[in-house]
Amino acid sequence: MVLTILLTSCGGDGSVDLPSPTGSNSAGPPSRTASLASPTRSVGQSESAPQSPIESSTPTSSTPTADESHPTESADSSSMPSWAWWLLGVLGLLAAVLALILVPRARRRSAWDADQAAADQETRWLARELFPQLQRAGSPDEVAGGWQVAAGRVTRLEDQLTGLESTAPDDSRGRRARAMRDAVRAARHGMETRLVARDPATLAADVTAIAAQLSATLDTPTRAG
Repeated sequence: MVLTILLTSCGGDGSVDLPSPTGSNSAGPPSRTASLASPTRSVGQSESAPQSPIESSTPTSSTPTADESHPTESADSSSMPSWAWWLLGVLGLLAAVLALILVPRARRRSAWDADQAAADQETRWLARELFPQLQRAGSPDEVAGGWQVAAGRVTRLEDQLTGLESTAPDDSRGRRARAMRDAVRAARHGMETRLVARDPATLAADVTAIAAQLSATLDTPTRAG
């Protein structure tokens, strides 16, 4: 009876319309495959945790230590042998000793040269000013008077040249001072001798000869050695 009812409801031609599987509107439970799927990771992607912008921009190089920052200086100082330091110390001591010796010597030489220049100036005055004035004097008394006025200055010049000879810094300077001292002394002795004789006929010529000899000594350079 059931079969008859089914056949009657199908239109009586005996065919049965079955529902299409694709047209099914039945809602089943959601697939667990979609909910459990996780995003895939691309090949080569870094697995490390993401860095913040500050951490990514900060340089990772560390500050070198004192030994690492000057490797060359440490190597140079350690490679210098001990005898080199001793040599530097000896050279420094030698330079200090030479300075202590040479600097005062140079100062004494400079002071001596200044005194010698002053003595040369006095000798020029004697030979080129005093003696020509005595030569032009009218009488032996006038010559004697003029000489007496300048005698003290001539004696001081002679003593000055004697001191320069004894304190000369080298032989060449000592010979120069001695030659000048001898010339001044000879001029003084010559004038004193002529004034004792007071020969008016030869006195003027004698004064001229004394002045010429003194000038020649003054203008003659003293050779070194």
